[in-house]
Amino acid sequence: MGYQIFEMADGQRVALYAQGNSILSCILPFARGMIPGEVRTDYLAWLDAAVFRDTVCFVYENLENFRNRIIYYESSRGCPFSCSYCLSSIDKKLRFRDLSLVKRELQFLIDREVPQVKFVDRTFNLVHGHAMEIWRYIKEHDRGKTNFHFEIAADLLDEEEIALISGMRPGLIQLEIGVQSTNPETIREIRRKMDLEKVGTAVRRIRKAGNIHQHLDLIAGLPYEDLESFQRSFDEVYRLRPDQLQLGFLKVLKGSYMKEQEEAYGLVCKSRPPYEVLKTHWLSYEDILCLKGVEEMVEVYYNSRQFTHTVEAMENCFASAFSMYEGLWRYYQSRGIWDVQHKRSARYEIFLDFVKEKFPDKEEEIREWLIYDYYLRENAKTRPPFAGEPKMTKEIRRAFYEDEDRLRKYLPEYEKYDKNQMRRMTHLEYFEKEKQYVLFDYLERNPLNQEARTCIIENREGENL
Repeated sequence: MGYQIFEMADGQRVALYAQGNSILSCILPFARGMIPGEVRTDYLAWLDAAVFRDTVCFVYENLENFRNRIIYYESSRGCPFSCSYCLSSIDKKLRFRDLSLVKRELQFLIDREVPQVKFVDRTFNLVHGHAMEIWRYIKEHDRGKTNFHFEIAADLLDEEEIALISGMRPGLIQLEIGVQSTNPETIREIRRKMDLEKVGTAVRRIRKAGNIHQHLDLIAGLPYEDLESFQRSFDEVYRLRPDQLQLGFLKVLKGSYMKEQEEAYGLVCKSRPPYEVLKTHWLSYEDILCLKGVEEMVEVYYNSRQFTHTVEAMENCFASAFSMYEGLWRYYQSRGIWDVQHKRSARYEIFLDFVKEKFPDKEEEIREWLIYDYYLRENAKTRPPFAGEPKMTKEIRRAFYEDEDRLRKYLPEYEKYDKNQMRRMTHLEYFEKEKQYVLFDYLERNPLNQEARTCIIENREGENL
């Protein structure tokens, strides 16, 4: 029987005992500096894990009842950490489902090509052997269809784990990483144990591998986090370039330590579930409204992945990424279009109008980035109004597809298609600022973000077409 030791935010250390790689048999707290053999018997908390391990039913035998729905799955229950806003911190007993059972149930879902399985384990990689066994299994039995979502602690990832997941099929897994705040005082107050430097290192390494979607979380409304502090937290996490940045709001849950500190923190929250915060000692209601606006703009212009190159081109015009999204929100408000439902194409028009008003000298540059982002995601049959007239003649377009029909230089995967079919299945655009012809290939998309493959077209002399 082996064990792993974890240090909690309050200085207490916890030893997690495991039998082989499958199930934890006990959890026991002990004072700093003590070894397991010195722990008094009254500190032991033996876990009756058999109920969770063997008898909790698998509810997905009839998948017809879950058509077009995410499949939620748990391989463990409980959490040894003490985050003050989370109800999982109340019960520190950890129970792990038997791995042979986990593998059998996951194989059932893999064989039926379920689109997504979301693990609801509070910290999936808490125990190295458990995480590695499951990650190895889904890698070895992957059929190219199912995506697995895991909530992890990035600062606990070790070299072996990073090496394993970096070699997975693009899109096989996605990771959700709760940062919550980068303010050290806030982190201490919410009893959260986290090494921010290790988190950043892990996120950057995973991003460099290019095969895993990363989703990073922040929580607005935490103690000692005012608007200025939250802006710093936002900008620090944004610089890590996650695939999604979730700006959430504190939920003051009954039974949590955060609820006990409601008066001390000046928390005012909604009276109905999910009891979302409305103000604190550090954030006014107006600040919360501002953050709600930023949240919406981040969802539209960052998390949608439909404006990736455009927002990168605009960031240098602002003091920070946060101020850019705040500026967009205030522009929506000033134009009376905040509470209006907008079509996707309208979001591009609004962004360009925002640039025209605030940075008129950037209008044509940003227009081209908007065109690039638009065609990167969509093979549009009708040219969007914001794009204006094409900068390429019909003769050049026709000549390119005639040449490609003979040479197959840029579209080798289109052997069974003629020039007219290739023209309908791709898009060719001239970008005047860069003086480049770019081909968008929708048959070959990035499996992580669904962006089209792109290539710059050259003429027979090796120059741009």
